[in-house]
Amino acid sequence: MKKLVLFGLFGFLAISVFAQNSAVNKANAAIPKGDFAEAKELIDLAIVHEKTMDKGRTWYVRGLVYNGIIASEDPEVQALDDDAATKAFESFSKVKEFEKEGSNYYTLTEIQEGQLYSNVYNKGAADYQAEEYMAAYKSFNELTMINPKDTIGYIYAGYCAEAADEYDLALEQYYALMELDDCPKNIYSQTLVILEQQKEDLEKALEITALAMERYRDDQTFDKTQIALYIKMDRTDEARSALEEALKAEPENANLWYNLGYLYGEVGEFDKSVDSYQKSIDADPSYIDSYINLAYGYTEKAKVIRKEAMDMDIKTYRERGKPIEAAADVYYKLALPVLEKAAEIQPEDEAILESLSGLYVRLKMNDKAKVISDKLIALGYWEDEN
Repeated sequence: MKKLVLFGLFGFLAISVFAQNSAVNKANAAIPKGDFAEAKELIDLAIVHEKTMDKGRTWYVRGLVYNGIIASEDPEVQALDDDAATKAFESFSKVKEFEKEGSNYYTLTEIQEGQLYSNVYNKGAADYQAEEYMAAYKSFNELTMINPKDTIGYIYAGYCAEAADEYDLALEQYYALMELDDCPKNIYSQTLVILEQQKEDLEKALEITALAMERYRDDQTFDKTQIALYIKMDRTDEARSALEEALKAEPENANLWYNLGYLYGEVGEFDKSVDSYQKSIDADPSYIDSYINLAYGYTEKAKVIRKEAMDMDIKTYRERGKPIEAAADVYYKLALPVLEKAAEIQPEDEAILESLSGLYVRLKMNDKAKVISDKLIALGYWEDEN
């Protein structure tokens, strides 16, 4: 009798295991038929049953089921589970937990993980095109779970959050992206726009600017941003002191002199700005930005002087206008050799050439103006009107 009972118990266990394996098989068979509701029901039971819950195949099939739900274009299938991506990723991770590297299911899982990434990306792209920005955000955010070292998920999730005016969510994505080695430069710029314009958090903006300056040492954009922030926060003296202190240690640093010149220009200290730009050029005769800003400073000074003459009526201009024009021309003439040098350094730069052409015209140096205009035509920047 005991043997019969024992045999019956073994028989029950065998049937139980068979039943659960059958559930996995049926779930797998339902996938190509598109019957994801049945597949989901069966596989969700299998992963909690003690006979199949620790088998790589069980979790692999579950991953296929939820991956299929994501890939489906049928709204009813998509509605079966809002967290299909998370569950698919969890399933494939479990396969690797139970299977040895190089085994059949381990290898198949690595292929399916790539497919999962593509499916989630495509869903996010489709939702974005449909202007369903938060649905798209969800998908792109899931990409960061699937591949946390890939920048695409963070970038697109941030863009979607911005499109939905969810700026805190966008910042979360951008801050996470900054932790990666290959965070694009424009992400720092975009973060600064949000912090300044949407959040009005200038202290945080300064912090992000410092990070950008550290990562992109050769780009003066963020140096200018830092100075602009200091000015906006009424901390000009702090910016000036920091630059002057840095120049004590590196008196031949052209970039520091350039930034000091930019700072003085922003606060209207013309002479100090000119002096700083000139020192930048002395430190590095090829420092193009200092030439450009120095020339710009001279021409802006000339425009301010000339405006007085331009605002006069004809009678007053005839009486007092020409001396004012002559005073303005002094600064135009100071700008001329600076721009000419800039054109030597960057001989095909459209903005420099156009500024130089305009300056030649202003100073009635028409022959030289024609040489520059011909060059602009030859480079394809201007059209030949002849």
